[in-house]
Amino acid sequence: MRSKPRRNGKKLLLVLIIVAVVAGAFLWIRRGGDTSSSASSKSSSSAGSNQQVKSQNLPVIDAQPTVDAWAAKQSGTTSVVVYDLANNKAVASLNPDTQYFTASIYKLYVAYYGYQKIADGTYSLNDPYLSGYSRGDCLDTMIRDSYSPCGEKMWAELGKDKLTNLLRTYGIKNTSMSGLTTTAQDSATLLERLWNQKDLSESPTGLFLDSMKTQPAKFRRGLPSGFTKSTVYNKVGWNENIEWHDTAIVTLPNERSYVITVFTKNVGYSQIAQLGAALETKLNQ
Repeated sequence: MRSKPRRNGKKLLLVLIIVAVVAGAFLWIRRGGDTSSSASSKSSSSAGSNQQVKSQNLPVIDAQPTVDAWAAKQSGTTSVVVYDLANNKAVASLNPDTQYFTASIYKLYVAYYGYQKIADGTYSLNDPYLSGYSRGDCLDTMIRDSYSPCGEKMWAELGKDKLTNLLRTYGIKNTSMSGLTTTAQDSATLLERLWNQKDLSESPTGLFLDSMKTQPAKFRRGLPSGFTKSTVYNKVGWNENIEWHDTAIVTLPNERSYVITVFTKNVGYSQIAQLGAALETKLNQ
């Protein structure tokens, strides 16, 4: 008679243990779900906060006095545009629509359209193109090394008048790809479109910017030599000691980014480097 209660007790104990395990598992799952939900909520809140920060305009820094002071010391012709990419506005502008001989700045426009023709499937980066260079190699080296044979072939292939007309649809109105003239404002407009990926996706934009970032030292004597603490993506064009143009996207130590274009005649790269140094001090606030 006593043995039966023991067996019943054991059964009851086993049932209680099973119930406790199931209940514990249920609570653990609930707790884990709550944690996951909380983490998701925090992540969503953080993303929303970051988006709000990005959407708020940062303080506008007026660079006009800096540009004017520099220009007053020059005996040659100067044109400058400083464009604040966070606020989408120019913070300095000097003779922005004065036309100059492009020198090698025309390659910026050629490469920009060239990458679009890769994106739409007309051409491939791997196409054999010129003397051992693929089409992708040429798009890179015409910017990184200012290699003229690549630039000249693609310039003719894409169509000089067609390029001019395409640029006009972007608001680049004072540039002629047949006459090889352009302005500080037009080149600034192109770089702003490049940075904001208005016509190119992330991948070709990255390739383009990489070509502008790492170049032989002779192409970095102007703005990059002045912006010693910043990341500078640039393309220069010069005609002996007459024209020296420097077009750049600059990211400062304070993480603000600007388009800076400087077109000059009878000024020289050392003076452009001085402007870069003055602007770095002014804008890095």
